[in-house]
Amino acid sequence: MLMRKRKVQVTRRVVGKKKTSQRRLFSALNLPEVNMRIVTVATLIIIPLLMILALHNWIKKPENLQIKSIEVQGDLKHLDKSTLQPIIEPFVKTNLYLLDKKSLEEEIEFNPWVFSASLTSMWPNKLVVKIHEQNPIAFWGNEGMVNEFGEVIDVNLPLQKNKLPTLYSPFDKGREMVESYVKIRKWMKDFPIDIVEFKEDMRGSWVLKLANGMKVEVGRQEHERRLHRFIVGYSNQLVGQVEKIDTVDLRYTNGFAVKWI
Repeated sequence: MLMRKRKVQVTRRVVGKKKTSQRRLFSALNLPEVNMRIVTVATLIIIPLLMILALHNWIKKPENLQIKSIEVQGDLKHLDKSTLQPIIEPFVKTNLYLLDKKSLEEEIEFNPWVFSASLTSMWPNKLVVKIHEQNPIAFWGNEGMVNEFGEVIDVNLPLQKNKLPTLYSPFDKGREMVESYVKIRKWMKDFPIDIVEFKEDMRGSWVLKLANGMKVEVGRQEHERRLHRFIVGYSNQLVGQVEKIDTVDLRYTNGFAVKWI
């Protein structure tokens, strides 16, 4: 019995041909075998870092992106912007990155008319200087003026001498004097004569001077009660004799004394 031999076609699949090629490539270049994904990720990290480092080194040179524009902002009624120029100029011979903002702000605030200063960087090369100007509300004896926070400031507004009151205490009590003055204004809001001076002596006794020249001795205590008594007594007894009065002394329990001219 004859048997026919069948030809069996065997298909061989080449496995790992690509990996073999990679191995040969790394071998030819004498490189260690690595995962390409790691190489890609490392490249994406390293290149940006190198760019940042290069930019950092470039911006650390003062001549690069040097400040070209300076804008001074603020509601300035008394401060001349030109007086700030010699203060700012030495600091801005650099770029915004290297600018010593804190030192410049402190230097600007040495100007007696500046209450506070803040700096804002506007990239690439503009600097905005915002000024909060002092707001003097009264003269402080003969030693300058006082602002709304009771801080004595070394400024002067001679043209306002007849418009703003004068406050003074021999002690460091600017804030307390301002607060007390506000209270007095409230207590005497309906009184027809303005207060031009409010002073405290070494004993802590209050003395007022009115716009007509009259002096009012208030004393060290019961301020509101005594001033109320004065207002009532003025409207009932003194209103027609104002020009003859030198001083009214309120330092009495149930009344006041009048010193006539």
